[in-house]
Amino acid sequence: MKVLYTVIFALALIVLLRGANYFLTLITHQKNLRAYILRIFPWIEVVLWTAYVFWAIHYWFHDLAGYMLISATVAIVLILLMGWYVLRDIISGAVLRSDNNLEPGLKIKTDNLSGTISSLGFISMEITSTEGERVNVPYSRITGQSITKRAAKGQGKSQSFKIHIPQHYGALNIEKRLKRKILELPWVIAEGDIRISMKTIEENYETEISFYTIKDEMLNQTEEIIRDFANETFDTAKTK
Repeated sequence: MKVLYTVIFALALIVLLRGANYFLTLITHQKNLRAYILRIFPWIEVVLWTAYVFWAIHYWFHDLAGYMLISATVAIVLILLMGWYVLRDIISGAVLRSDNNLEPGLKIKTDNLSGTISSLGFISMEITSTEGERVNVPYSRITGQSITKRAAKGQGKSQSFKIHIPQHYGALNIEKRLKRKILELPWVIAEGDIRISMKTIEENYETEISFYTIKDEMLNQTEEIIRDFANETFDTAKTK
């Protein structure tokens, strides 16, 4: 009979919670109130299921000498599980925010997501994708991943340098390939103005490349990468 009663109470709790969730969602017409209910109701479910677990323990083992030990063990396990789940995101969030200077409005890109930070919470952050979708991302999900930050247009540092490229590669082809390569660099602000101007000098184009980066010190690294790319793609070594 104990098994039957335990199963009946579990099924009744499932039906009660599903019915309550549907009923509360149905009667709340205000969008803000509905969002609030949807946010707190999962925690109500956690509390009720925890109460059910301790009721079942009491129902099955209250007359045993080890009842208190069993209850204490289950309580400790539940506390450790909840603590691990919550604390891992809190600690991960503190580390990520301090190391990367994360703030709302910043555009970021990780190994598996990209978008603009909408808000920062204690255990997660909300990111708005380029398609307008909002995603709530736990901090522990992106711990250990590389995070690329892109400042908004007008916030970067203006950079420029010149290289010489043979004319026979064609001005449009040169411009297209250089822009594509520059946009591959994570510290270049994609929303900033990328300008490539060319001036004919004998058989070469004196090509001036202008762009915006997140920090001033990225100019030398960018110039080195672009010069290596130009040498491989356009054989610029012959222009020297």
